[in-house]
Amino acid sequence: MHDPRAPPGSVMLTPTAGFCLKAQRERWIEAGGKVFINVCSHARIDPVCGANLAPVTTEHLDAWGLANARVPVLVGPSRAMVDAEGRDATAVDAIFHPDVVERALRGGKGVAAAHYRDYLVDIAVKNVEEDHGIKVIRRVLYTGRWSVLENARYKGPNGECSEKTHVFPVFAGDGGGGGGDDAAAAGGGRDASSSETTTTAAAAATTKREPSGRRCDGAAVIKKGFLTGSSGAGAELYPDGSAEGIPKPGEQYDPLGHIPESVRSKCHVVDTGAITGEDFRAVTNEYAATGRLDTAKRGVYAKGSEPGSGPREIGTGHPSRVRGVAAAKTKAPSKTPPAARTEPAHVVAETTLGGELAIEVRVQLPMLKGGLDAVDLDVGADVLALRSEEYDLKLKLPRAARAEDAKAKFSSKRMELKVTIPTT
Repeated sequence: MHDPRAPPGSVMLTPTAGFCLKAQRERWIEAGGKVFINVCSHARIDPVCGANLAPVTTEHLDAWGLANARVPVLVGPSRAMVDAEGRDATAVDAIFHPDVVERALRGGKGVAAAHYRDYLVDIAVKNVEEDHGIKVIRRVLYTGRWSVLENARYKGPNGECSEKTHVFPVFAGDGGGGGGDDAAAAGGGRDASSSETTTTAAAAATTKREPSGRRCDGAAVIKKGFLTGSSGAGAELYPDGSAEGIPKPGEQYDPLGHIPESVRSKCHVVDTGAITGEDFRAVTNEYAATGRLDTAKRGVYAKGSEPGSGPREIGTGHPSRVRGVAAAKTKAPSKTPPAARTEPAHVVAETTLGGELAIEVRVQLPMLKGGLDAVDLDVGADVLALRSEEYDLKLKLPRAARAEDAKAKFSSKRMELKVTIPTT
């Protein structure tokens, strides 16, 4: 049954407490110095995967731990709280799949619990820093500035504990595809081994921000005219092939053109783009058994071969010269009328910014092209307006806000824009 508290397009997620990490900010600032990171679990978060992106078995987790694994994680909103000493602090949830949190608490069959716990702590701290800008002291061995609490599995501003965790909405794409007691939603958790681009900017500008083509220090990122030179729009880039790193012009389409002569003179070469399947296995098996290399086969080159020496004239120079036909010209894309803009799914909540009460607006932009630079964002004292080629949103804020101190952050991994505005 749909939870009435869930905003449109979202479900309410209730994590299960695992263990609580007490950390300290690098600077004791307005929100207090302590940070409580609750490492939790929920079946909706994707399971641990291997390098091939396939979920690993529980037997693999027990025997090998998390080395070289990809561990999805979902970071919840930050919440201001007061610690046991009456000082301001912050609480954040980092949610993983139950299989890995369970092993962080009890260990695997062949791997100690500390192995899993240390991995989850590193992943949680990294992603909390990226999502909320909370920088914590990392010199653990020397200062002991973070520790796993022994008598508390969960911390929160409203007295949450291991039996009562913080409930918050997630949109399709935030939670994993597993089961659970919440309503069904599609998508997967963020892969902790992947990078996520985050951009922070003042959100009070009323004019659309166009890409400047310049770095933060003012230096040009792209040389003027690059990709937009005299050839005009729709022109083919490198029509004769890129010769970057090619010692001899015209060899950029030859399989041997990119291999240094010092290597070609000492090694046989088999071009796996030209010979595959049974032919490839026959050539390699014959060489392994007899030491004989069948150079009559397409894509097989003996030691010392030069570009263009293949028996079937493989790709010397541009394909148009080899085949004696003109290269196909790339047609400029036809202009199509722009699609109608839609109102994106969004959620409004209260949070803190710099120790002050603030309004947090999270907007889901799955079809956005161009990142934050493609968004025209306007924040006023009581209204937030967002417009792009794909979306149009005008939102009445629940209370008066200081637009000039607003901050916007775009997650290209989750395709989510987060705007935080201090209230007056």
